[in-house]
Parts: sequence; structure tokens; C-alpha cells
Amino acid sequence: MARKARPWKGARTPQALKRVRQALRRHAINRRTLSGAKTLVQRASNIALGRAEGDGAAAIVAAVSALDKAAEKGILHPNNAARRKSRLMRKANAAHLLDEQPTAAATPKRKTTASKTAQRKKVAAAKASKAATGRAADRPRTAAGKAKVAVTRATRESAAARRRTKGDGGKATGDSSED
Repeated sequence: MARKARPWKGARTPQALKRVRQALRRHAINRRTLSGAKTLVQRASNIALGRAEGDGAAAIVAAVSALDKAAEKGILHPNNAARRKSRLMRKANAAHLLDEQPTAAATPKRKTTASKTAQRKKVAAAKASKAATGRAADRPRTAAGKAKVAVTRATRESAAARRRTKGDGGKATGDSSED
């Protein structure tokens, strides 16, 4: 005897039913966030294209921030958010919305003693790091090369020790005879 097809093909267990409720709630929250981000991007885009009036820099900052938050929460894929930001920035750059104000460039910053000292320390650290890399390049990297260096060093040290003993013996007798 043939069975009848099930009329309901959805969730049946209490856990699955709860998951459905959670998914609907998350969907509503995610749609609000995504819609808000799209609205901010559209507003900034309109300002960049000259269709609307307003503070372009502030609108772009708000739109980029909303896209970043949506990507961070997992509502948008990070690459999707990056693509949208890139398109918005191209429009903003074409409209020169983010160009610096001339008043900010007119007043140069004075360097304090602390910042000069920090700069000197940074330069000294960079030079030391560069010198250490140069010395490390001369060192052998293989086990055989390391062993060869160790033997050479031991030979050099023993030869230096022999020279010291010969030199000290002659000087000690010469010094005592002169007294």
C-alpha cells in the first residue's frame, strides 16, 4: 500500500522549530542593518555625484563605518563590503570630497625634544637591526658549516692560548733578571 506524501515538509522537532524562530528574528535584524548601510552609501554617493547637498566627508565616513560594521557582524561578506567601499571612494575621489583643507597645511607642526629623541632612537634601532642582519648573513646555515666554524674557532683559541703562554714565560724571566 502506497504512503501519502507529507503535507508539511518543514521543521518538526522543538529544537528545529526554535531555530526557525531564531532565523526569522535574525533576518529582521540583519535586514535593518543592511538597509541602513545601503541608505548611508546611497546618501554619500548622491553627495559625491552632486545630486544632493551635505557634508560629503561626514557622509562617506558614516557609510564606510556602516559597511565595516555589517561585515564584522557577518551580515555582509567582507569582500562585498570592500567592493562597495571601493566604489564609493572612487566617486568621492572623483568629486574631491576628501581633499584636505588649506588651513590645516598652513600651520606646520613643531617637533618637540621628546619626538626628536624618539626619532633618534628609532634610527639607531634600525641601524642596529641592519648591522645584525649583515652579520647573520656571514654565518653558516648548515650543520656542517657550523661544525667547521666551531673547529676553526677552537683552533684559533688554542693557538692564542699557546702564544700567551710562550709570551708570558719569556717576559716573566726577562722581568725578574732586570730587577
